[in-house]
Amino acid sequence: MAFRFRHSIRVVPGVRLKSGKRGITLSDTVRAQALYDHDQSLYGNITMPSAGLTYRTRFDNSRAHQHRAFQRKQQQKQRELLYTAETGQFKSLRIDPKQLRVTLSDQGGLQLMLLDGRQLTDEEMSTLWDAHPQLLRGWLDEQAALINGDIAEYIDLYQEAPAVDTKVPCYLPAAFPDPEPLRPDLLKLPAEPVYPQPPAVRLWHRLIPGRQQQLVRAHQQAVHEWQTAKLRWKAETHQARSAADRARQRYKAYTSVWKARKAAHDTEQSVYAEQFVTLLMTDEGLMTEVLIAELEQLDWPRETLVDFQLDLDRKQVWLDLDLPVVDSIPLKSAQVASGGQSLQLKSKSEAQRDQEYARYTHGVVFRLLGVLLASLPAIDEIIISGYTQRTNQQTGFEQDEYLLSVRVQRQAFSELNFAALDQLDPVIVLAQFIMRREMDSDFHFSAIKPFEPGQD
Repeated sequence: MAFRFRHSIRVVPGVRLKSGKRGITLSDTVRAQALYDHDQSLYGNITMPSAGLTYRTRFDNSRAHQHRAFQRKQQQKQRELLYTAETGQFKSLRIDPKQLRVTLSDQGGLQLMLLDGRQLTDEEMSTLWDAHPQLLRGWLDEQAALINGDIAEYIDLYQEAPAVDTKVPCYLPAAFPDPEPLRPDLLKLPAEPVYPQPPAVRLWHRLIPGRQQQLVRAHQQAVHEWQTAKLRWKAETHQARSAADRARQRYKAYTSVWKARKAAHDTEQSVYAEQFVTLLMTDEGLMTEVLIAELEQLDWPRETLVDFQLDLDRKQVWLDLDLPVVDSIPLKSAQVASGGQSLQLKSKSEAQRDQEYARYTHGVVFRLLGVLLASLPAIDEIIISGYTQRTNQQTGFEQDEYLLSVRVQRQAFSELNFAALDQLDPVIVLAQFIMRREMDSDFHFSAIKPFEPGQD
């Protein structure tokens, strides 16, 4: 489709197990680090490295997000079992697990079939469950995920919307990158050679011919060696003292330069801190990059196109959101049965699927409203329009059709009780705002014409 707005991003699907990173282009005067002034245990960092801008977000650390992240980690561990010693060979049956095809029976039981088409018997399956319960449970969970679809975990996405009064980014000065010069080690001088003592001449030394002379010559040799060592010691001591003096002089010089540079850095950061609050309220470039970073940090069940633009004169954000098709909601649901060795399958009616689809589409819009208003304190109104792809009955080609378009004022949105979002229905909540939506009592959407910039 031809995007209506200036900025367009494609958000990849998945649960963000780690903080995302992206680039940002800002002038040197706003190269800074910022964070959300919240408990660090609850918030993940978003870094925009080309500008050194770092701030902290809580928008995707809800209980639902943590549950999804935990589920993803568990699934990853279960997949890794395929490459561990446990899965190297089913020793009890002499079967390579990589040669098995996993399916489900109509009753939700796990079925394993060899490449030659032979299905494992109930006795063989029982043996495998006893020997490799974690691996088979992992396969069972994967089958449940295939049945439930990607969107199943996101039906109640609206409950992750942050409150409007969530604290906005506040500036945190960047640490001075250069380490402080190391103080030189204490002066260590070599030990001074000790003058050799003259030998004591005893009576028996005089009785042995030539013994006294030997002692005198040995002492003379020791004195000579001492004199040589003394000269060497004086030279080494002089060198050590000179080197220590030079090291102290370098340390003083380097420390003086380092302190001056650090003071200049700290002063510069203080200026940035004063500018940052203003720029977050007035600089469209900074606000755009913060918005893009927040959108990319959120959990998304599928690849999603988002295009938007900011209108600072009217304090508005206009955003178009690519919604999934209704067929993304499966007509069956699956969960592991109480016994842990089969799935409990439930069928959904088309009406139930349509209701879940309506709940998801309104929920994702609701979450975006909260994220945008909490991220951009200068914005007073958000206009979000959601569209999806449908087949044109006249041409047979797919085309984009808008399903809903809503205008929400900051003040009105802030009056909702964010402490009890689980008690709210996003379909009903969004209807109280200025909204264009053609949806019947069975939750079937008809195409609408979205709000356009410049319309009041």
